[in-house]
Amino acid sequence: MKRALVQMAALALLGASAAQAAPPTDPMAGFYGNTVTIAVPPYYFARRYVDPDGTWREPRGSAWIKGAWKVDGGQICSWQTEPAVHEARRYCYPIMARKVGEEWTTVDPDTGAEVFQKIEPGRSGQP
Repeated sequence: MKRALVQMAALALLGASAAQAAPPTDPMAGFYGNTVTIAVPPYYFARRYVDPDGTWREPRGSAWIKGAWKVDGGQICSWQTEPAVHEARRYCYPIMARKVGEEWTTVDPDTGAEVFQKIEPGRSGQP
């Protein structure tokens, strides 16, 4: 009996650690309800709010820049929808699950500039 209890406890611990190590089903979940800061020093800074319906928005003074995103072939792609732009550029990067407080860099494919990004808790800076 004691051996069976020890084995059950060991299995429970293994199951708990496996559950914690499992990747989230939605790799974008860490973005929802939070703020993504995007900076290309010294000339660009934005706060982006990503929503689970495949949209995003960035406040610009009293207006909003809006866009869409989707997971496409292992990449996350985003593009601007409002205000409308002629031939909206799609920016695609390898998708990685992110969490609040995480910081990372990417490279702007058009300019080669380093882009600094971070997920801040909540919707900071929202008008």
